[in-house]
Amino acid sequence: MRLGFLRVAALTLGLAALGVPGGGVPSADNPHAYMDDEKRCGGCHHVEKDGDDWILDPHIFRISVSDICRVCHPTQQTGRSHPVGKDPLKVLELKQMPAGLPLQAVDGERDELMTCGTCHNPHMPRLVRQRLFPRQAVFPGRKEEYLSYFLRLRSTDVREGFTSLCRACHPKL
Repeated sequence: MRLGFLRVAALTLGLAALGVPGGGVPSADNPHAYMDDEKRCGGCHHVEKDGDDWILDPHIFRISVSDICRVCHPTQQTGRSHPVGKDPLKVLELKQMPAGLPLQAVDGERDELMTCGTCHNPHMPRLVRQRLFPRQAVFPGRKEEYLSYFLRLRSTDVREGFTSLCRACHPKL
């Protein structure tokens, strides 16, 4: 119980450090729900005032996306299945990134590096009705709902699992 309290406290402090008012307590349904509040966009995204309006470029961030993710996800969880902070156009000699897989920049600097957000979109629903892979279990306490892993690209063929996402940049897999 104490560990749970400490995690919630650390999460709340981390979100506050990103400019997320009140911190917002994530739920099992959507731990990223606080991201749906437009008043909190500037906590992560670079925004500029234009008269009475604010302009937001969804792919330019105040700090690195990987650092934003590490507020809640421990370092050992981020980048463990794929490196981040790399330029895939140079490493893979791609001419351009596949559609739907954005590279992010920090505060207007166009470094075009791969981040957690290249493959995962934290604004997507956490639970979906379509399995990602054949042996994927139903989310505990839910009926016919599965983790989405916030993947930007998903195959319609459950037998492919994560492969369709990986093949977008690595076609020889």
